Amino acid sequence: MQKKVLTLALAVFGLWGCSGEPEPVSEVQSAHAASEQKDAGAEKEEQTVISFIGVGDNLIHDSVFRDAELADGSYDFKPIYENVAKDIEQADIAFLNQETIIAGDDYAYSGYPAFNTPPEIAQDMSELGFDLVNGATNHALDYDYPGALNSLAVWNEQKDIVYTGIFASEADRNAIRTIEREGVTFSFLAYTYGTNGIEPDTTYRVSYFDEEQIRQDVAKAKSISDVVIVSAHWGDENTQQISEMQRTYARLFADLEVDVVIGTHPHILQPIEWVTGERGNETLVVYSLGNFVAHSLTDYNTLGGMVTFDFVVAADETVTVENVRFDPTVSHYVADRGNVESTRHDFKIYKLEDYTEELALEHGLNGYNGLEISPENYLAIAKAVIPAEMLD
Repeated sequence: MQKKVLTLALAVFGLWGCSGEPEPVSEVQSAHAASEQKDAGAEKEEQTVISFIGVGDNLIHDSVFRDAELADGSYDFKPIYENVAKDIEQADIAFLNQETIIAGDDYAYSGYPAFNTPPEIAQDMSELGFDLVNGATNHALDYDYPGALNSLAVWNEQKDIVYTGIFASEADRNAIRTIEREGVTFSFLAYTYGTNGIEPDTTYRVSYFDEEQIRQDVAKAKSISDVVIVSAHWGDENTQQISEMQRTYARLFADLEVDVVIGTHPHILQPIEWVTGERGNETLVVYSLGNFVAHSLTDYNTLGGMVTFDFVVAADETVTVENVRFDPTVSHYVADRGNVESTRHDFKIYKLEDYTEELALEHGLNGYNGLEISPENYLAIAKAVIPAEMLD
């Protein structure tokens, strides 16, 4: 299949929250509406549709992996995700930001501030149906390069998963990861703003934001694929405000004609918008998807979501990103009245549309530091940053 007009770059942004208003999208919306209406009847039968779903930070704190531990000492994380398993499985391409690394048995399993997650997480995420997994996070070097290399090795054992962001060699760093669906080739790039002040042992170990490197990577990706997806680990934690750094790199990705940027790291929801590149192309930028699972201590931190859209391949082999939707999710858990860390259990992800008042009353955060957990409050948080048409 020859190179398409649209290159998809999913910049995985840490979605934590944005106090500023989303960028205006009315102009983009009208352009998309006109495009979708044009020759819709004649072209519909000839289109190929490839569905995509992306989720945010898989943040495996101590209480999360303790909750997944079985009687024999092994771990089963799958029950945590069972309410969204069908959505992940049914998507043609599913993306996950694996916030924490798998440092290996040489170290004790641990949570914040230096994470070491049991290796069962990799196989469980593969069985759930994830295809693209980001490893370029600020926790990539929590156990220095040996931990990073162990994490890379474990994820590479999952044959159905494309993992990137941590690399074994310079040649490995220079090899663009790709995945194919319905004859369409997708490139997958990933970048992080930093690694919590820990310096890598080599220049290639972790993929950091660097304009010149990004230009080279995107150019190479576009030469071998039809769509480019970029995972962007960026932004400021615990705020809905989009940072200047995020704006700068969003414009760069758009100017380079990256198709989609998926952002992670802020641990809170941030806006979704179309950014127009210098050639008039439009890049879908998801600034932050929030936490997918976490034992966090605010309602903002326990609200995440799943972004879905379609890659539509027309008869002339051009690719467009259409039908963008956002489905809010709640990271639910139960705890004692004081929400003591060691008492948190029964972790479960719920779609907000299925999250009841009864469940909200049981949430470990309800009443903690005066918080009132309710479906209405969660929806209000989502509506503050996600365009209304994407929540319908």
